[in-house]
Formats: sequence, C-alpha cells, structure tokens
Amino acid sequence: RFYLEAAVLLVAFEAAATLAIVQRVNYTEIDWLAYMQEVAGVIAGERNYTKLRGATGPLVYPAGFVWIFGLLWQATDGGQDIRLAQYVFLGIYVATQVLLLAIYQKARVPPVLAGLLVLSRRLHSIYVLRLFNDCVAMVFAYIAVLAMCDRRWMRWSGLLLSAGIAVKMNVVLMLPGAAFLWWRAGGWRLTLAQAAAVVASQVAVAVPFLYEYPVEYVTRAFDLGRQFDFTWTVNWRFVGLSVFESPQWALALVATHAALLATLGLILWPRLSGSTAWTIVKNGFLSKQLRTQAMPGTEEVLSVMFSANFVGVVCARSLHYQFYAWYFHTLPFLLHVSRLLLSAQLGVWVAIEYAWNIYPSTVFSSALLAAAHIALLAAIMRAMALPRIKRKSQ
Repeated sequence: RFYLEAAVLLVAFEAAATLAIVQRVNYTEIDWLAYMQEVAGVIAGERNYTKLRGATGPLVYPAGFVWIFGLLWQATDGGQDIRLAQYVFLGIYVATQVLLLAIYQKARVPPVLAGLLVLSRRLHSIYVLRLFNDCVAMVFAYIAVLAMCDRRWMRWSGLLLSAGIAVKMNVVLMLPGAAFLWWRAGGWRLTLAQAAAVVASQVAVAVPFLYEYPVEYVTRAFDLGRQFDFTWTVNWRFVGLSVFESPQWALALVATHAALLATLGLILWPRLSGSTAWTIVKNGFLSKQLRTQAMPGTEEVLSVMFSANFVGVVCARSLHYQFYAWYFHTLPFLLHVSRLLLSAQLGVWVAIEYAWNIYPSTVFSSALLAAAHIALLAAIMRAMALPRIKRKSQ
C-alpha cells in the first residue's frame, strides 16, 4: 500500500549513507587504475587487443567497456581523480537501486525483502570503494529486464542486454532466459530479430578492433577458457586446489549448468504460464495475433531471467568478490518466489551475505555459500514445479 513512499525513503537513505561511505571510508585500489591504463592504450591509438594491458594483466573485456571507461578516463583526468569516479559510481549504485525497486513494485515483492537491497556491506564496497566494471554491466542488464516486463519495450531488450555484454561478458548468463521469453512473446520473428540485434550491436561497438585485428579482439574479449586464481575464489575454496584446477571439475560444472538450463527451459519455465515446452515451441510459429494474448507477466519475466542468471552463478568456475554484483539485486525476488518460510528466506540471505564478507574466503565460508546457493536453487525449482493454481494460492 505504501510501497512508493517506502521506496523513496530507502533511496534517500541509500544516497545519504553511500555518500557518507565515499567521504569517510578509505578507497581501496584493485582494478580501477588497470582499467584506466587499458583504455589509455586505445586512446593513444592501439587497436590490437593483445597489446592492451594494465597493471593487473591484459585487457579481457569487450569494446563497450573500452568506450565507457574511456569517457571516465577523460572525465577523471586519466583516472587520477578517484573521488569524482567514486561519485559517478555512487550515481550508478543509486540508479541500480531505483531500477530494482521499480521492478519489484511491478512484481509485488514484499517490502521486507525489497529492503534487503540496502543492507549489503560488500556491495557498497564493490560499487564506491572498488569501482568495478561489473556495476556498469549490470545497470544495462536490469534496464533490459525492466524493458522485458512491458510489451512496448521488449523489442529493445536485446540491444540493452547486448550493451551489458559489451561491458562484461557475465551478462551472457541471462541470454538463455531472454531467448525463452522472446520466443514465448513473439515467436521466431522476435527471437531472430533480438538475436540479430545482439550480434549486430556487438560488431558495431567493436568495428575499430575487428577491422584491424579481428582474431586478437575476439579471442581476448570473449575468452571462454580463462584460468581463475584459487587465491580469490569465494565459492569453491572448500574443494581444494587440485580439484579447483582440474579439467574434470570444470567439465562437471559446465555439464551441471547445461542440465539445469535444460530442466528450466524444457520443464519449469513453461509451467510458469501453465503451458508446456512443446506448446510454446509450436505457438512460436503461429501468427502474432495469437501470441500477444499471452504475453509474459512481470513475475514470469523475473523468474525466468533471474533464475537463468542464478544457475550460472551457482555453477561458475570461480566467483571473485566483485562478482557478487552479478546477482545480489536479484536475491529478494528469488527468495520471494522460493516459497520458503520468511525466517528461512532471511536465513539464506544472511548466510550468503556473511560468506561474501569473509576475506579471504575460508573452507567454511565457501561451503556455506555453496550450500546456501544450492538450497535456494532447489527451493526455486520446487516452487516452479508446483501446479500454477497451487503456486498462486501460496
């Protein structure tokens, strides 16, 4: 009833609290100067991705990152005006909160869960004390999700998701869910149009690099074989170094991810609309007039997009501290649709937040995080499997 008033108060509180953090808590340098060194090479005229490096290693992000952080390089005197950069990321942080509160109002997420958005110590650090590019990528991702909740704007969702992917490739985790929703909402025409928009926009943003050094760009910006350092892992420390680095472990995670997506796409996501995978596939070839009678609702859109993203997080080869931004904002909704008791929902959130705030991670904290992830995913999938009428009545 008073969601809007409560949201305004939360945003005002967040803006003030985060400003105080910027002004009173010391900034910690991790990747910001490396970002600036990488884009400085592009600004100087270099187009070969294999020659673009920063203090922490080579440039491994797509071209959208280069152009956006190139603007920040210009605005912050080559990255030296860190306080100004912090204010920019403060704006990104508050804008992200506003986006999620708007989305959660449409989805009728209880205020007690929406209020969790402002309580993360780690997330404040990721945004305004570390200045990670993950924060920029996720703004585009959440704008895309909001667009998908409205049939008038769904046609732009592919470009918006692509903008996020062009900053950091983790947004790809949402693409399976987006493809399912595009097909369900507009059949093969909408799906093909959105896929074309994603590919075309990736090419367009990278033209200067693709024209001169295409192989170098694609292999660096979209490197799927990167090795992660066990030192920074938050989620799998408990499995040990030998397992973490083994190709069998990597293959098991990929296979699990694929199996979970198949289960969601072929069984559970169709049930959200009381349908089946075969019916949705068949209807995708019918006329537009028939399909628009059953556009995905907000809860279905969020369930599909956020669960697609979450299974990718659960099966990630490694999660570093900044990766918490990939899914933190989705947790209130995922907890809401899990149908767990409120006490259990809050317990899962506390366990996840606790694990992300232990530095360096320990065997216990990483095992706790994995257990909380698996418990939440199991609850979400169980809730999706319920008959539609029973699910609405709970």
